[in-house]
Amino acid sequence: MTPANTSTLALAVSLCLLTALPASAQAEVEASEEEDSVCVQAPEPVVSLSYGSRYTAESEDRSDLDEEANAEVEEALGPVDGFIADLAKAANRAQSGKDEAAEAANCLVDAIHAWADAGALSQLGTMNAQISVPSRLGGIAMAYLQAKPYATTLDPARREVVETWLQDRMLATMDFFDNEAPTNASRNNLRAWAGLAGAAVGRSTGNEEILDWAGETVELVACQADEDGALPLEMARGPRALHYQIHAVGPLVISAALLAEEGRDLFEACDGALHRIVDFVPRAFEDPDLVNGKAGEEQTYFAGDEELRGFELAWAEAYLSRFDDAELAAFIDSYRPLANSKFGGNQELLW
Repeated sequence: MTPANTSTLALAVSLCLLTALPASAQAEVEASEEEDSVCVQAPEPVVSLSYGSRYTAESEDRSDLDEEANAEVEEALGPVDGFIADLAKAANRAQSGKDEAAEAANCLVDAIHAWADAGALSQLGTMNAQISVPSRLGGIAMAYLQAKPYATTLDPARREVVETWLQDRMLATMDFFDNEAPTNASRNNLRAWAGLAGAAVGRSTGNEEILDWAGETVELVACQADEDGALPLEMARGPRALHYQIHAVGPLVISAALLAEEGRDLFEACDGALHRIVDFVPRAFEDPDLVNGKAGEEQTYFAGDEELRGFELAWAEAYLSRFDDAELAAFIDSYRPLANSKFGGNQELLW
């Protein structure tokens, strides 16, 4: 989106093989009456990340978390996720139209510039870091996309630093997923999150190569859906199959919504695969046997081991802004307001 199209911005903006981020750890921005500082401060840039898998070595379907290993991953990613949560709040203020909007946008750009200038997230020492960082890159890019039209201090030199960094990190992500990622990771929800990063970075910078890759990613993942909308690679995750199905829906929907603003209609690809994928979520909760049968095990949501929360459904606002879906609207109603920092914060403000 360009500064000349800021009205569209408010409408259009808003893991998993080895180290997918579980919903319990997903950085979340909830609507709150708490008054935070308008000016987000950049923490020390995180340049290097290296960690192993969150899951036990015995977990063939990668559904059993190793508590100690998971805590180590959380500790490593904590500063990054905290930064993204702060950026999302600032980004929502930047497009609020209030007196503080310009200040919030300028501080946000300053904070991202500090990380870009330091080469943040450029030294990913393990495969596990490489497959989990793209969702964080996407969160940063979503915040930048919101603030960019309102920032008065974003001179050409500073813009060059930020956008070159975003593109360099995204091009490295594309190379990894195309050439190095494990077979399943290159096609499952991890790839979907990388696609969202591509959609956000591509929209922020106008890079057509990245936008093309993001669109190809949506099709690659979505077109695997069966006639019910279930994604086979997520259904192979045992008791957490529905968890990871939902984890894939979010980046697919947000990516498609962002790319639609570029004239790329991914929602209708493969006979409307994305519509089936979206519809599978409320249907699975209405009829647990639908997903239990495909996964071969009772799901964590139904066994009482996990509770569905609003940030997992934040993508629904983008979808409902484009399509009438009474079943989905009724399903998410009690979870509102919906917010997710990696999707740009409070979704009701954005779509």
